[in-house]
Amino acid sequence: MVRSMVWIALAGCSEYDLGAGAGDENLGLNCDGDPIAEIDVPLNDTCGIEQQTGTFTPVVEWSLPGNSAFGPPTVGQLNDDNDDGTIDALDIPDIVYQTLYGELVSVNGMTGQLQWSVYTGGNGYQATAIGDLDGDGVPEIVAPPTAYTMATFDNEGQLLWQAAFSFGSSGSADHVYPSIADMDGDGFAEVIAGSSIYSHDGELLGVGSYGAGSTGGGAYPEYRYGALSVPVDLDGDGELEVVVGNAAYNKDGSTKYYNGSVDGIPAVADFDGDGEPEIVVVSGAQVWTLESDMEATGWSMNWPVSVNYFGPPAADDMDGDGIPEFVVAGGTEMIAFKWNGEQLWSATIADYSGAAGPSMFDFEGDGYPEVVYADEGTVRIFDGKDGAVKMTSYDHGSGTLFECPTIADVDNDGQAEILVNHNYLESGLSVYGDADESWRPARGVWNQHAYSITNINDDMSVPTAQTPNWEQFNNFRSADAGLPPDQWNDVSVEVLDVCADDCPGSLAVVVRVLNAGTEATPPGLGVSVRAGADGPVVATVVVEDPIPSGRSSTGLTIEVDPASLDGAGPVVEVDRGEGASELLFGECDEENNQDNFDGCP
Repeated sequence: MVRSMVWIALAGCSEYDLGAGAGDENLGLNCDGDPIAEIDVPLNDTCGIEQQTGTFTPVVEWSLPGNSAFGPPTVGQLNDDNDDGTIDALDIPDIVYQTLYGELVSVNGMTGQLQWSVYTGGNGYQATAIGDLDGDGVPEIVAPPTAYTMATFDNEGQLLWQAAFSFGSSGSADHVYPSIADMDGDGFAEVIAGSSIYSHDGELLGVGSYGAGSTGGGAYPEYRYGALSVPVDLDGDGELEVVVGNAAYNKDGSTKYYNGSVDGIPAVADFDGDGEPEIVVVSGAQVWTLESDMEATGWSMNWPVSVNYFGPPAADDMDGDGIPEFVVAGGTEMIAFKWNGEQLWSATIADYSGAAGPSMFDFEGDGYPEVVYADEGTVRIFDGKDGAVKMTSYDHGSGTLFECPTIADVDNDGQAEILVNHNYLESGLSVYGDADESWRPARGVWNQHAYSITNINDDMSVPTAQTPNWEQFNNFRSADAGLPPDQWNDVSVEVLDVCADDCPGSLAVVVRVLNAGTEATPPGLGVSVRAGADGPVVATVVVEDPIPSGRSSTGLTIEVDPASLDGAGPVVEVDRGEGASELLFGECDEENNQDNFDGCP
């Protein structure tokens, strides 16, 4: 099943915009004024697919010599490579990370070539984040050089601002993993690191009084490491909170929730299917779970003292039941849990210092994600359903901090790649792909350690009204597992009528969107007219309401300026709108999304 990640346009709605579910008096009209109603649509049952048990053959596509690092590398488009005037998903993804030599580097995702390197004086123990902080269409890079200095750089590596960094009361020895989010929806992103919150231009807005997303305990309870918090909207009020292991903070650092427990590293998803977020926390060798108000659920687990630290958790639906599970790793064992504490499976690893964490993605498109993990000497890929090892590579070395593999399409080939940093090898970065070129598409973006799909747009803009990831994808540190087995999305569009009486001044096309998938479409599905099959979008309309499975929209009329076609043949297209969306929609069949029509005579 192929489910590519593409934009849904949410803007450009015309006066004729009539969504599915409109009353009979509001049905779309054809050129003669006759109403066009919804119709039944047969499901595309060719989309169903069984779990894949055949070949799985990852290979190293390229490695970058030197430039050793802990990671994780972050991925996003930094430059307008195709010279179309915008930085977006059509440009080549760039890979950014900090090296052990105190340098911030940018690597071309397609060629593997080092593009630039800037000495920051850091120690290489900190991570990076990428996003357009100020809304000017050009992304910035957040890269704290040390555990006591916060800094951002422009897309060419020039320092923009630098500020002192505070961990708050929890303290930390090192290892800062920043995040980017527009916490109040004002169009300017905040920079978050642990319990510290900065404005887009470096003003310290506040510092939380309790945890910072730090972990401790295990064999060394006196030490606390890391600053890895998560910005999300826990209570649905439209403003984001900074979630740490024992508290949630507002934008000014004031406390929204505090539960009096110890700090830890969180992951957020809807783990029990109630429509609300829940939180998994790891700290040292302990794992526990919280409700959205940070109150404990009552389940926790303490592992043997030989496990110094569990690494950051990841979450996705690993058994196909529609509810995410979570994975933690440390010492000699990786463990997958269901929300009620039931152990789904365990697997052998070798990370005696602990700290490294997993990432997930459904590479084969069968509805079951794989779990990707790099420990002290091995890169392994596990079957998410049962923990069986699907790949082992010994071309890796790391002292392991809180890194995790990154999963993104770094070369725009329509397939996911896996990025792993090394710090004990000749190469500092390796990119794995599939020898059989069969892996599913992925975004060209993985912009921060605390990654969820809806926290960043494809053009590197930061959502001003972030769609909760648990409402749409319901995973964390995952590049998407897709739908459960035997469920799929598939929309198409048909041209019903072309109204050319007012040509050459104006032209209108009447269309209907068909949903042959098992899932209702999300609201705001975009339908666009392009000047040619791959040409620019010249007009857009929106299906306001969801289209149920096996049904169509009513008629939709799109007005087009014939001059905007510039002589190209017009094409109507669904599920590939550009420029005004925060939603993503993946389908099993992306080849049936267009229909042609004639322009002005």
